[in-house]
Amino acid sequence: MSQENQHVETFKATAQGNGWPTTINITDTEWVLQTDEPTEEGGTNSGANPMQYFAASLAGCQNEQAQVVAEELGITINKIDITLEIDMDLSSFMGVTDTSEKSYKEVRFKATVHGDVTQEQVKELGNKVDNRCPILGLLRSGGCNIVSTWSI
Repeated sequence: MSQENQHVETFKATAQGNGWPTTINITDTEWVLQTDEPTEEGGTNSGANPMQYFAASLAGCQNEQAQVVAEELGITINKIDITLEIDMDLSSFMGVTDTSEKSYKEVRFKATVHGDVTQEQVKELGNKVDNRCPILGLLRSGGCNIVSTWSI
């Protein structure tokens, strides 16, 4: 893609760690997040852990991308029910290996689309969304196996 066709947006945040908990301010917004780990893993359980936020980000990205694609396709979506699981090798996090490359092993994603749609439309929607979602693309480019199912 040529540079004149790119649509680059910069996302910014600042963070402060105080032991395990991390407070993250999303720059130029009112949004503040708290990450932590459960007490049994050494944290204080004051927030979801970063990988849980990552899974939530994937779900949100897929839903938002579906809204864009549905509009392009001229189909009406009333609701999308999403479930997903992400398998990750924590060896590098635990200090067993020196690199986190290829840590994400598999994503299992299921979307049930409610609205005035056919299964064929949902299949096209899902293919386009899966190809265009930047978070899913990040996982795919890191060698993660993607198992995605879109249905009515």
